Amino acid sequence: MHRFWERYLKPIIETVAPTRIIEVGAEFGWNTERLLTYCRETGAHIDVVDPSPHPALHTVLARFDKEYTYHARKSLEALPQLRPAELILLDGDHNWYTVFHELREIYLQAAKARQAPPVILFHDVAWPYARRDMYYNPEDIPVDNRQPYAYRGVLPGQPELTDAGLSGHLANALHEGGPHNGVLTGVEDFRASCGLETSLYALPFFNGLGILVPQARMTPALQAVIDGFFTADSLLEACRALEKDGMSVRADMAAMKVQLTKRSDALSRARKRIEELELALALAEATQNQAAEGEAETASA
Repeated sequence: MHRFWERYLKPIIETVAPTRIIEVGAEFGWNTERLLTYCRETGAHIDVVDPSPHPALHTVLARFDKEYTYHARKSLEALPQLRPAELILLDGDHNWYTVFHELREIYLQAAKARQAPPVILFHDVAWPYARRDMYYNPEDIPVDNRQPYAYRGVLPGQPELTDAGLSGHLANALHEGGPHNGVLTGVEDFRASCGLETSLYALPFFNGLGILVPQARMTPALQAVIDGFFTADSLLEACRALEKDGMSVRADMAAMKVQLTKRSDALSRARKRIEELELALALAEATQNQAAEGEAETASA
């Protein structure tokens, strides 16, 4: 989600000007650090929710103090205990059940506080998890709401899992699409059931950025910012970013190929040398055996 910061997340945050923020799923703390800087500059407060972040997050948090409260809990445990926020970033467990119930809890807490629901920014509303569940811990999801899954990879355009795909170390739903499957499906299903007027926008790159705005939070300034994401110039800039990202991946793959070729060549040389040494050893042993046999025959004569 950090790749959306400069061009998309930052303008929304500055326009909404929240005094309270919730971040679900901090991982390395890349966005967290930027959000904390915003809080320090504006006097806002952020609740950071992540039960098992990368150690780098704690390094980030150590540079700040009163700007945040850290919650080492799962989102569905933490959200009922938090004060409502004006803006929330959701990038936690990527599945229908978690997203749907996160949204339900967020809107419930806002209603209890007699506040408008927050502006919510989602990650993973595009491939691979828009229409496919993924579970960090499958046992956290009730069986009736859990898709059949396997620890196998995913490929674009292929509904079934494969051993050759991405994210094979994660519990991925066996099939893509269908009811109660995927992050975007969870958002859409919640919108259809919440009874409030909302607007949903999705940017379909870098795994997808979703923007959910309740009518009570929409302002002309925020509408203008969001509309600006879909202009020709903005989309052209996104194409440049995607091309840069793709070329970086290709460059990394080329460098890995060079290293692999070097190691393969070195391995071939090592194998050839081993074969030469084995042959030399076999010849030496044969010569030694012949000499021993000759000495034995001489001694017996």
